[in-house]
Amino acid sequence: MARHFLFSTAYTLQTPIPLSPQLPIVSQLTRLLFPSCLLAGIAVVLFCFAPFSGSDTAAESLLFEIRLSASADGALRLFYDRGGGFLAHDFSSVTVKAAPYQVGRFLVPPGTYRAFRLVASGPPGSVGIEGARIADLEGKELAHFDEGQFQPAREGALAEIVCTPPLVLRSPLASSSAQAGLLFAAVALVSALVLWRFGSRLKNWCASIGATLPQVAGAARRRPALTLFAVAAIAAIVSCHPVVFFGKSFLSPNNGAPCLYAGFPTLPGASAEKIENPKMSDVGAMLWAHMPYSVLENRAIFRDGELPLRIRDNSCGVPLLGQGQSMLGDPLHWIPLCAGGASWAWDVKFILAKILFAFGIGLLVRAAVGRLGIAAVLAASSAFIGFFAYRFTHPAFFSLSYAPWILLAWLQISRAPVWRASVRWVALLMAANWMELNSGTAKEASMLIAGLNFAGLLAVVLGPESVPARARKLAAAGAGLLIFLLLSAPCWLLFLDALRQAWTIYDVPHAYQIQPSLLVGLFDDLFYRETMPRENHANPSANFLVLIGVLWALVHARRLVADRMFLALALAALPFVALVFGVIPPTLLVRLPLVGNISHVDNTFSCVLIVLLFPLAAFGLQTCRDRMAADGWRGDWLLTLLFLGVLGAAYFGYIQVETRAADALIRQTGPVPKSAFFIRYATVLLLAVALLPWIARRLLHARAWMLANVLLAVLAVFALHFRHGMYVATKFDDYVMNPKDRADFQAPSPAVEYVKKHLPEPARVAGFGDVLSPGFNAVLGLESAAGPDAVQNRYYREFVEAAHLPVIWSWRVYFRKDSAPVLLPFYDLLNLRYYLGMPGTAPLAVAGLQRVGTSDLDLYESPTVWPRAFFTDTLAHYKTTEDFARIVWESDRHPLAAVQGDGMPANPLPTGLPARQVVAATGYRLTGNTTAFALNAPSAGVAVLTEAFEEGNFRVTVNGAPAPYFRVNHAFCGVPIPQAGHFTVRFEYWPRRLTLALWLSAAGLTLLAAGAAWLLVSRPASTL
Repeated sequence: MARHFLFSTAYTLQTPIPLSPQLPIVSQLTRLLFPSCLLAGIAVVLFCFAPFSGSDTAAESLLFEIRLSASADGALRLFYDRGGGFLAHDFSSVTVKAAPYQVGRFLVPPGTYRAFRLVASGPPGSVGIEGARIADLEGKELAHFDEGQFQPAREGALAEIVCTPPLVLRSPLASSSAQAGLLFAAVALVSALVLWRFGSRLKNWCASIGATLPQVAGAARRRPALTLFAVAAIAAIVSCHPVVFFGKSFLSPNNGAPCLYAGFPTLPGASAEKIENPKMSDVGAMLWAHMPYSVLENRAIFRDGELPLRIRDNSCGVPLLGQGQSMLGDPLHWIPLCAGGASWAWDVKFILAKILFAFGIGLLVRAAVGRLGIAAVLAASSAFIGFFAYRFTHPAFFSLSYAPWILLAWLQISRAPVWRASVRWVALLMAANWMELNSGTAKEASMLIAGLNFAGLLAVVLGPESVPARARKLAAAGAGLLIFLLLSAPCWLLFLDALRQAWTIYDVPHAYQIQPSLLVGLFDDLFYRETMPRENHANPSANFLVLIGVLWALVHARRLVADRMFLALALAALPFVALVFGVIPPTLLVRLPLVGNISHVDNTFSCVLIVLLFPLAAFGLQTCRDRMAADGWRGDWLLTLLFLGVLGAAYFGYIQVETRAADALIRQTGPVPKSAFFIRYATVLLLAVALLPWIARRLLHARAWMLANVLLAVLAVFALHFRHGMYVATKFDDYVMNPKDRADFQAPSPAVEYVKKHLPEPARVAGFGDVLSPGFNAVLGLESAAGPDAVQNRYYREFVEAAHLPVIWSWRVYFRKDSAPVLLPFYDLLNLRYYLGMPGTAPLAVAGLQRVGTSDLDLYESPTVWPRAFFTDTLAHYKTTEDFARIVWESDRHPLAAVQGDGMPANPLPTGLPARQVVAATGYRLTGNTTAFALNAPSAGVAVLTEAFEEGNFRVTVNGAPAPYFRVNHAFCGVPIPQAGHFTVRFEYWPRRLTLALWLSAAGLTLLAAGAAWLLVSRPASTL
């Protein structure tokens, strides 16, 4: 019986072993085992993507619930010991409100726990604990702790629980696995019976479909560009199907970024659904910076009729075009710009950008290897890469999406028979670089421009043509790049000038890189994430289909280097591998101009690598297919698996190591805990990599039982890509992207509407805590003294530090109720009139502020706020920023003017502060770039405007005549008033390099027109 079973199974796998004629029923049943199991596997996959108990929760996490009472607002943090002591990164936190009874819920991962420790941020004795329990996300209790089990803790903690014996918390995925196993067995049995009864019909149906494939392939070859575009569009739509079909959004606040309210829902009328855990993906960049930029650009262009040059709404005024991130030159950006920043318009832009990326990868691969099939496969695969989870909703999404077109243009220039044939590709090169420069990032965009133009330059230099032919192509490409630089001068020249004067969080050079043992993470970011606390995002990645291609290219590198295109791309990739994975030491990188200030060398240059990996993988896949067709691929397959084993051994050797001394391995001193999902996912992933070439070979040779082969291929390809798509809900939401419901960013808030209606003159508004996130205030038409902008005013930042204003995340000025009374003199100077806070059961009074009322938010007003602009007849002097902060603190709380060093106007004024005259400005007229106001000056003096000072970037007039301005109150603008009288003062923001930039752009446009005209009227030389 065993002998016949083995023979029947061999026949199922289509090996050449002959089938015994005995026991035909057993043979038929075992022959159906393979496709039946495949169908059961597909059923299990669908089961895993069904909603989890009707909600989209993450099955890997558990809830630690604490019943407590609190006499004051604060925060509570739960630290846990999983065998290595209480580590700084192993904690979860919740906000505690002053209430007699509440439940604090902490998310904790599965694992083995030895102890828990609670740390409270409120006053001592303000929090009382009544008990706790651990439950899964469906509410099933896994462990219970009574009040008596909480022991007094050391190191200033509130309480501690010691688990004796250690508490083992298993992932809820375990119960799902049992359900999946039962489903697999049931579907396999039913499928076997169905196939036994109708197997011949299904076989004939598969054969008829296979017969039509050559016709479909022929039609695709006749229209290759259209075919690749269709593949790219379908793949992008499938990967983003929750956004396309289910009303979800890239820019949903419920993706994890608070906007107006501190909690969720964070906007009026927003959905109260489960909040997505972004796993440290930077979801705030779009909602706090780039989406508000589109709103400001819409107002500047369509309301004020101006160029969007400045953001008056953030940090008392910062550059907009000079940020280098405005996207104004991106044609796709005009969709959300014209729509006033609406979320649906941004979703359209994201999806179109992803289609452009996949289409560009397809064309790039076809230009590299000339194979439409491989190009179509990699175009579809490119829509499912780890980068799109790491930068789920971020401007770098657009930077990567436009990048393949730069390299595509260079490869087509290299392939062109003569230099004139390359002219249209030079035009594409200019357009692609323009799109990249305006994609919305500074680091990623500039390094992608540099890296991919370098790779393309190598492709032309190493091309097979004669030296004169290559020189002509390089001259044409160089002329195109020169025109691009001239045309784009308003983008890069203003950015470089603003950067020279500004403060950024990258001012101190640093270089973050990745350990070489984590190289496999470049192809699936979950391998990076296992080394991060709570499996948070660490770096972007491609996918394992690209890894298969790259491994095959390595196996045949000796033969492939004969292809000049492969050699150029491989040589171009090597320096970026060295940069990302620490071969080039950080001590050298920090000395390089601009590169030394990138800091995030790892993720920035990984973007360049991801683009280069696709054509390199295409060469490997082409070789793999050719070897399969020649039936001489088995040794190469084994060598490829050996390379994969080396990568896996390096990775698992790193994360499993436990060093003898804590300082023996700086970054890792013990085994990295691995989640249940990762163990299963990595196993399936490696099996798919091992089996996919074998399955592809079977399909290539059109063996019997095509249905089984197709099903197995579908499962293998799905395993390599599924985690990099979007979903509405799964049983492993912590590991995939789950965009939430689309929201109306400008939904009316009663508190905000009251503020806008009752502002008698220009003033700024702040939110306590996480209320009114900096940057989002611009969407609501409110000015703030904080902002998320990368390029900030240096003098303003010096003032913030000297005044000891609270700052979090290195850049965000954070307003707190408890510190407001102490810092109110500085807040008044900043023209902060209104303060918004979350309403509570017992409204809190804030010393120095008047409580106006409450609606959706508590509203406070400062009665001592300084006017936006005022006249004074007296100047104070100071030497350092700290001296100025002391003057403000010790003053009589009335407006004043002070200058540092030699920054006074030509006509000296009385010094000191007593008995000074102060007159508030009136008649304000504001646009994005201009501020005008009227003053009735009783004498000679100075007009102070509390908007950030930028040297040479303002055009100032007094009663229509040009006037000088100077820096006053350390960070703001002052204008001399020569005598008593009525004056109209006008500040117009016009960056000092803008005129030069516009002239350079005009010169580029002239050269472009002249070059086009010359090409049209000149006759091509026959010798070329």
